Amino acid sequence: MANDLVDIKVTAPPRNASTSVTWVEMHLPDAKTLLRYCTWGVGRLCFSVSLFTVSIARNAFKFGVWVCDGVEAGVKRLLKVYDALPYAGTPITQVIEASAAVVEEPLEIITDIISAIDGKQVMIIGEMGTGKSTLAQYLAYTVGGRVRVYECEGTPTDWQGLEVIGKGENWSAIELGMSEDLEDLSNQLKLRNEKGDAALVGTERVIIAEEYPELVSKVASSSEWLERHARRGRKARRFTILLSQYDRVAAWGLEGKSDLADAFFRIRLGKKAQAHAKSLKNEQLVNWLKQNQSHCLLDDQPLKLPPYREMKAATVRNGSTIFQPYTDNAIAPQKSAENALEPVSETGFEENCSDNDRVLWRLIQRFGEGKSDSAIVTEVMGFTGKRYGEGVALLERLRKQFGG
Repeated sequence: MANDLVDIKVTAPPRNASTSVTWVEMHLPDAKTLLRYCTWGVGRLCFSVSLFTVSIARNAFKFGVWVCDGVEAGVKRLLKVYDALPYAGTPITQVIEASAAVVEEPLEIITDIISAIDGKQVMIIGEMGTGKSTLAQYLAYTVGGRVRVYECEGTPTDWQGLEVIGKGENWSAIELGMSEDLEDLSNQLKLRNEKGDAALVGTERVIIAEEYPELVSKVASSSEWLERHARRGRKARRFTILLSQYDRVAAWGLEGKSDLADAFFRIRLGKKAQAHAKSLKNEQLVNWLKQNQSHCLLDDQPLKLPPYREMKAATVRNGSTIFQPYTDNAIAPQKSAENALEPVSETGFEENCSDNDRVLWRLIQRFGEGKSDSAIVTEVMGFTGKRYGEGVALLERLRKQFGG
């Protein structure tokens, strides 16, 4: 290495001497050293070229991805336009909105209520003024049979022409009547067991209980009465209709008795029906119920009742229908007031003494005891309004005929 070192010695010129240039001799690297430096330079260049290549490739790939994204977005837009070609002439926005619209299934509306309630008893639930009594009478007259009504707060004109028990909060009368119903039910089931269903034809009976939840707390036998009629009533040809403003199971005395509750159809009217539809979260059903007063619910199903005028006409037409009291074994045939109360001429009165007159006189004796003549004429015989005078004349004739 001695040859690689260069000793440089600089000597300052003496004062007052003239300045002169001194050349220093320097030795260049030998061939081996020069080759080593060249090899290092080539390697450094290779590394730089590789990094540059990677950078160019990365930028090229980024550009390719950007191009692919743009092509994809453009194709999707063109595809929307292409899909809308079958709807030529309709704005694309309308086509897209229509495809997102919710399609509601049409309601399956029940229109034949008599067929729908076959085999079960009925609860009618609704606030005052919704037509519970009218609907109950319509069902009673349509189903057919002798009608008995339990009503503790009714007026003399309510339930015209029907057997009404319990007016003026006469709870003891209702208690007695329900006991009779239980005995009658036992007789019917015994008859059915001995002779079959055919023996019960013509013995049909309808029992209507107005504001039944109130009877639950006032009449001791109401619980047994309800349970037995719920389980066996329809088999014994006894159709029970319960009315109330309350839609709570506890109010009906059926809390914890789901099997008894299942024996009843619930017909909900007015706001009670709308409230139940809201609990089902069915807005379409709610809107349908608001459209017409004849729209109601049979359990959870939409039910369209006959027009109110039609139901009212049926109650007026049959409102003076009087039925012969039943015996232990059977019920006498039903008699229409329009036939049973046919005016009879003075000259032919004795000759026209008919079975209808005898039926009517027995009814007057049974249900008119303790009542005034006006009450007998309106409540028992069913003559009101312009026909009241006819009823008074007929009552006098019957008294003369049968010596009452």
